[in-house]
Amino acid sequence: MPGHVHRVGFDPWDVQLNPSEPWTATDHDELREHLRRRFTDVCDPHTFPAYTFATIERPDHYTVISAFDHTLVDGYSIAIALGELRAIYEEFAGRDRAEMERAGLELHESLGEPGSFLQYCRLEAESSPAETSDPRVQAWAQFYERCGGTAPSFPLDLGVEAGHPAPQGADVRTLLSACETEAFERACLAAGGSVYTGTLTAMTSALRDLTGLDELPLQYPLHTRRDPQWAGAIGWLTTSAPMVAHATGDFDADLRATHAEFRTGLTLGGVRMPQVVEALGERYRRTRTDVFMVSYIDYRKLPGTDQHDVLNAHHISNVTVADDAQFWISRTTTGLALRSRFPDTARASESMSAFLDLLVRTMRDVCERSEPVGSVVSAGAFAGAPIV
Repeated sequence: MPGHVHRVGFDPWDVQLNPSEPWTATDHDELREHLRRRFTDVCDPHTFPAYTFATIERPDHYTVISAFDHTLVDGYSIAIALGELRAIYEEFAGRDRAEMERAGLELHESLGEPGSFLQYCRLEAESSPAETSDPRVQAWAQFYERCGGTAPSFPLDLGVEAGHPAPQGADVRTLLSACETEAFERACLAAGGSVYTGTLTAMTSALRDLTGLDELPLQYPLHTRRDPQWAGAIGWLTTSAPMVAHATGDFDADLRATHAEFRTGLTLGGVRMPQVVEALGERYRRTRTDVFMVSYIDYRKLPGTDQHDVLNAHHISNVTVADDAQFWISRTTTGLALRSRFPDTARASESMSAFLDLLVRTMRDVCERSEPVGSVVSAGAFAGAPIV
């Protein structure tokens, strides 16, 4: 029927990928622009399938690209897709067509049955609404009330009005090397925190030096893969939690307070954001296009990511528009990195440059006073340390 969404299931063996006509680029800029146009057209969230694949073929090597709209994949999905694509390539490379079906069955068995994102969405849609009396909804209500009845915003001047996004700017930088990250982790664990909450405390400390504010309300994403059936699912299996990071000038005490806030936020993960917004009604109003949030993924804890360096794997995000700041912290075997997204205005560029430079100095100051590993372990600081 027109205007209705229909789901049609196919046997995997009845599905095939048809290659498009090859296209030749004369230089890197031309190739980059071609890929940008192609992915913008194909990965439109209002179309199906909103994802595509491409290869860049050179005389000595290939680059494989998987492009998705963000509504279809979260950070975990990117890592899962990379691992599965590598497994598929290694299983099928060098085989003739007669061997393909047997190899495919063996590969399917070794990878396991993937969780269906469509089934996940159906279960989400059928879940009961959250009651306003639910303590988790009340916690969200108090958080938004603290922020003026809306979501928190980044406290520096970004040169745009709320709800009036500008073209997006971005910054990608290394926060700490692998050795520095280990030292930073030791210091955070000794104080009763984690790398993530330590970074949040350092961010708040840097902002305190720039603004005088000693608290930083923010939201952070959480995966919703608690049920094992969703462990290998490709999709958007993510919700959000609120917290307030602290900075009074005493890093260890501030870290303990921030970590406690983080742990409290984890208890709210069972209620989804659509449920929260529906339950709050007029007590919540959205004033910005973006939501100020700080994400963290420790890729070392995800399967297959130990080969990322060998594969030269990169996660590249599109550039669109922005009216707030958003941050993605990632830990790999090479250290701790940060991707920042913000409006591309002169004021935002000045604000973000000052903030990010100060953040790196703050974190390195913490590294310099890190204690040896033995003293951290003997203090039992690993008790209750979260896996974020």
